Amino acid sequence: MPDKTILVADGSPEALQYIKECLSEAGYRVLTATDGASARQIARDEHPDAIMLDFNIPAAGGNDICKGLKSENGLRHVPVIFVHEKQSPEDAVAGFEAGAHDFLTKPFEKDEMLARVGAAVQVKIAYDHLLSRNRRLETLVKHVRAAMQRYEQPGAPASSNSHAEESISDSDGLARLTRREMEILGLLARGLSNEIISKQLYISPTTTRNHIQNILGKLGVHSKLEAVARAVRAGYVDFTG
Repeated sequence: MPDKTILVADGSPEALQYIKECLSEAGYRVLTATDGASARQIARDEHPDAIMLDFNIPAAGGNDICKGLKSENGLRHVPVIFVHEKQSPEDAVAGFEAGAHDFLTKPFEKDEMLARVGAAVQVKIAYDHLLSRNRRLETLVKHVRAAMQRYEQPGAPASSNSHAEESISDSDGLARLTRREMEILGLLARGLSNEIISKQLYISPTTTRNHIQNILGKLGVHSKLEAVARAVRAGYVDFTG
């Protein structure tokens, strides 16, 4: 997975060099550390996508380093793969309790290592995607709440479509939407982009844009956020924030 960063922390120079070469050939950016303290500091500075950690790394055991990483907000979701020479069931239990994602037992094959590292990186990618989506939803929540507050404030300035607002109530405007338009409005309330909505509904981006323009026109608003705010306020969209 090109451009993904792996931190390799191992007290053995030979093992460190072998792992680095294998990962570099596979397209990873590789950082190295020979002791626990350096590993933790590099992880703080670089925020890698996965960490390969020698279970018996010098200057603190692997379990302690893993626990320390998992205690930091910016690192707790970085997968840690313990590398162990003689793994016992007790070591595995202790490692997983410390927050390890996986184990590799020395000596290991290159393909096995790359498969396990790749799986760990996929976990990190999925988490980053979820975190990004949650941030977008939080931003949408703030905008929708602000829009709702503006609508509810006494004496709030009327929009240029105030004559349309006077002729229909919130519920009347929403009732004029087609089932497809209501479906799109619900997806907008979830923070989805036009592109994602098009893919999810199997319609073209142009069709999606046309539906959204129809929604705005029927509701007498100028933006998607205003449309979502009206739907939330009228109880037509199940929106939680």
